[in-house]
Amino acid sequence: MESFSAVAFLGAMAIFMYGIRQSRIGIQLLAGDRLRSLVASFTDNRFVALVTGILTTLILQSSTATTVMLVGFAATGAITLTQAMGVILGADIGTTLVVALLSVKKIADYALLMLVAGVFLDIASQKKKTRHFSMVLLGFGFVFFGMQLMIHTTSPLKGNPLLTQIFLVLGDNPAYAFFLGAIFTGLVQNSATTLGLTIALAFSGLLNLTEAIPIVIGANVGTCTGSFVNSIGGGPCAKRVAIAHLFFKLTGAVVVMFLLKPYASLITILSSYFPGLQMNVASQIALTHLIFNLALSCLFLPFISQGAWMIDKIFPEPLIDENKIFGPRYLDPKSLETPALAFANAKRELLRMAEIAYTMFRNIIVVFEKQNHLIEEIEEQDDKVDILDREIKLYLAKISQESLTPEQARMQLNLVAITTDLEEVCDITSKSILELAERMYHKGRHFSEEGWNELKDVHAKVQENFELMISLLTHEDEAMARKATRHEKQLAVIEDQYREAHLQRLHKGLKESIETSSIHLEILSHFRRINSKLTAMVKAIIPEKSLYQTP
Repeated sequence: MESFSAVAFLGAMAIFMYGIRQSRIGIQLLAGDRLRSLVASFTDNRFVALVTGILTTLILQSSTATTVMLVGFAATGAITLTQAMGVILGADIGTTLVVALLSVKKIADYALLMLVAGVFLDIASQKKKTRHFSMVLLGFGFVFFGMQLMIHTTSPLKGNPLLTQIFLVLGDNPAYAFFLGAIFTGLVQNSATTLGLTIALAFSGLLNLTEAIPIVIGANVGTCTGSFVNSIGGGPCAKRVAIAHLFFKLTGAVVVMFLLKPYASLITILSSYFPGLQMNVASQIALTHLIFNLALSCLFLPFISQGAWMIDKIFPEPLIDENKIFGPRYLDPKSLETPALAFANAKRELLRMAEIAYTMFRNIIVVFEKQNHLIEEIEEQDDKVDILDREIKLYLAKISQESLTPEQARMQLNLVAITTDLEEVCDITSKSILELAERMYHKGRHFSEEGWNELKDVHAKVQENFELMISLLTHEDEAMARKATRHEKQLAVIEDQYREAHLQRLHKGLKESIETSSIHLEILSHFRRINSKLTAMVKAIIPEKSLYQTP
């Protein structure tokens, strides 16, 4: 190419950015629910959290995407700030792999071969996993092809007086280069794009290491934009994660910018230990990115607990406004592009719905003891459940079918089924059983002592199953699931025994039993129906048939 073409350069950048997006989607589809399982492995062990962040970023191909996911999980309360901080440090290290690949110029020579292989697999294969793998190949092919085009389109600029003057200004004023890298990364929402462009300019001979380092550091700070944007409306927990991410990056950036020349000397010395890096500015840029993020991890990882405590104190939990219009808290529409996060949000909202339903069921037995002040409360709770039922189903329906693995598609159907069953449990509680309680109250009738104890016993057993189901929503445990299904069979036997005992009281002519007979038997039936719904929810949460086979 004899002269610079702005259109060709923008086209090269577009191909590069499209490749990053395609490879990320393909790897995410290949990973499927393993990403959700990986995210679920967050623990208080800071080193496990660090590794989890690295692996998650390798799957998502973007530390911004990982941090956005963390913001979403923090907003739902699925993880603590301490856990998130460890993962953030790991995520920043995970980005270095892509940057390292971009700095190896020979890999770009195979870009067209990757594209050919990707297209062939996409056309020839009917299997979803193979086609997902073809997306990964096509994505990386576009990344490296776009990289080559950027190098070719910027090569004619070498020696250009205007550009030379611009880079001289950037070299004399590193702060300008820093802000340029941060702003550009914030706009494109991906540090790999900024770093890829910087490496391309280095390959073209337009940038030296000292000029490139502020851009690299600025790109690292610019990645915080995504987490800040996604924390808006996500509550204080989400904002704390975004603040922690910015704190890590800004602290490191300030140190490097004040010690720019010693840092450049350090990179030069380190690169001398690796053959081929001494005169390769592009590889030194990748090394700059790696050392910066490794240093941040070494600096902050030992003090994560103290840092989380400090951020919690600066940004405390606000008081809940009781007068606020009721609605969903965790159904973040920005998370719909990442199915694993969208499902986590839906489950968190479903857990909130289950807790309201549980309170309704727990209180319904008290209403029979003439606690009439609870009637209005139960009816209001039923209205809240109806709102969440509608919103959760609409949210799940918005998750793109094309971006789901077969396992995720089944999960989508199961969550809809659980939501429906839970809403029906609330209808049985607030309409059928509550109506029976009001009928007894207006007619001034009472259960016999034995009959009332039997109803309370069945209610307690169903309530225990309710608690098991809610526990399974937060932590999928096979032993707990088996226990819940055993309870269904045991309750059926107990209900039959209590029906027979009730009939015997009728034969004896007990006045209370005769007056409340139909209500007593209807309540037993409703409790059994609710328990069946709860068992169906358990089987939807852990759908493996082998769990429920009688040994």
